Amino acid sequence: MSLEGFSDEALLALVARGEEEALRWLFRRYAEAFLALARRMGLDANAQEDVVQEAFVRVWKNARQFDPRRASARAWLLAVGHHTAVDHIRRLEARPKALEPQFEEADGEFDLPCDGLNEEGHLDRVRIQRALKRLGPEERRVIVLLYYQGHSHQEAAELLGIPLGTLKTWARRALLRLREELHEP
Repeated sequence: MSLEGFSDEALLALVARGEEEALRWLFRRYAEAFLALARRMGLDANAQEDVVQEAFVRVWKNARQFDPRRASARAWLLAVGHHTAVDHIRRLEARPKALEPQFEEADGEFDLPCDGLNEEGHLDRVRIQRALKRLGPEERRVIVLLYYQGHSHQEAAELLGIPLGTLKTWARRALLRLREELHEP
């Protein structure tokens, strides 16, 4: 049976039941995006491959935790890839490369990883870029530091010279605004 036409949500449900073929299909769809993310975070080719492998091990082990009421399968999978890359960087005690220009230049295009994206993925990328541009400067800075540059909340607070609680409030507000901008329930 071919799983080619199955949605990401359906594939994740099958992975949660132990279907290896479903994991292979998710790998075909997301391995390039995970590689691109690891590359954008400054990892070398070997580390990029390690991130992809580790991310799919996490998908295999944690697919039951996916809740379609909280996020789309795509968002959940990309979050797994992101967290895996950040964890890898921390283990190496390295710093990721900045994905964005300095804050003063942040009004330009947001350069999201797009390797391996289909037309739908490209449209999602464009929607996210537009939504990011509509955020206030503090909110945008927090998103860049946390999700594009891979800093922890504590590190981002120190870089911005604000209390940790304030940073967390800004981050929560920014994510809520992004959700509103993207019209997600």
